[in-house]
Amino acid sequence: MRLDSLSKNIVTILTELAKNEGLAKLLLNDVSTPFSSRLPPIDSNKILNQKSELCRIFPFPFSPEAHTEDHSFIRVYYPNGSFNENEVIAETQINFDIVVAKSLWLIEDGNRKLIRPYEIMSRVTDMLGKRSIGSTIQLKFSGWNHLSVNNRFDALRLYSEYMSVEAGSHGV
Repeated sequence: MRLDSLSKNIVTILTELAKNEGLAKLLLNDVSTPFSSRLPPIDSNKILNQKSELCRIFPFPFSPEAHTEDHSFIRVYYPNGSFNENEVIAETQINFDIVVAKSLWLIEDGNRKLIRPYEIMSRVTDMLGKRSIGSTIQLKFSGWNHLSVNNRFDALRLYSEYMSVEAGSHGV
């Protein structure tokens, strides 16, 4: 992979994530019933707009400002990489940090009790992983771990070995 494809790959991933209505509901509806038909419609265009207070998907690993309200976020970024002898990226990993306020972890979908960050992780892997359909992105997710952020937020870090996300190609 060439260095000039790093930003394009992340933007492609962010754009794909913003297309999923269920994911948008999990990120934007800060209530215990995020799928309720009684909630106002979601404007998923704002989920990526860095100037919007509804922005919930970010292309960087952390926010320099402490969050004062309980929300859910996804942060997508390359944490590291290594070059081969030609200064082409030989190995890298893409991290998806799913950060959720502890007060928002337990949710309901009808009569089913669910855990919000696991539902978010499930949608991300369905959209971008081996089972993705109709997407130019196919990542090989290799694992996840739980992160304690602070007394208010916890996170799941989903990680993928580098795979090409360039248009028309599928990673292996």
